[in-house]
Amino acid sequence: VIATMRDLRKKTDLEHAAGSALGQTLCIQRLDVCSDRSVAECMGSIPGGRVDVLVNNAGVGHVGPVESISVEEMKGIFETNFFGAVRMIKAVLPAMKERRSGHIVVVSSVMGLQGVVFNDVYAASKFAIEGFCESLAVQLLQFNV
Repeated sequence: VIATMRDLRKKTDLEHAAGSALGQTLCIQRLDVCSDRSVAECMGSIPGGRVDVLVNNAGVGHVGPVESISVEEMKGIFETNFFGAVRMIKAVLPAMKERRSGHIVVVSSVMGLQGVVFNDVYAASKFAIEGFCESLAVQLLQFNV
């Protein structure tokens, strides 16, 4: 298992929770899903380069009225919640399709199905990833992914 995080200075709690698995069956690596370069570096460092299961769990939120957030901040939320997941899927998909096996899990939110007051941008980013994954899932059935 390769656990990833944008800021490795925050890995202490995970290291303690991992216990003896750390360095044996679990390693922690840096990954910023908002960066093509970071995704490529992380993928390039995987022993054997094979990913059987991808769990997209990166996400950021925002609560407040839409007029309180700039378009640039909105883009940042989409960069993590939507494009970050897309980057990771694109990184693992060719090999999974070639092998005809693999699993992709995307952690979303109930707000990807129903909007909630003052969560407009967050909900929009989750609606986007829900639609993307629903469409992609149908295409990937033929590849056993």
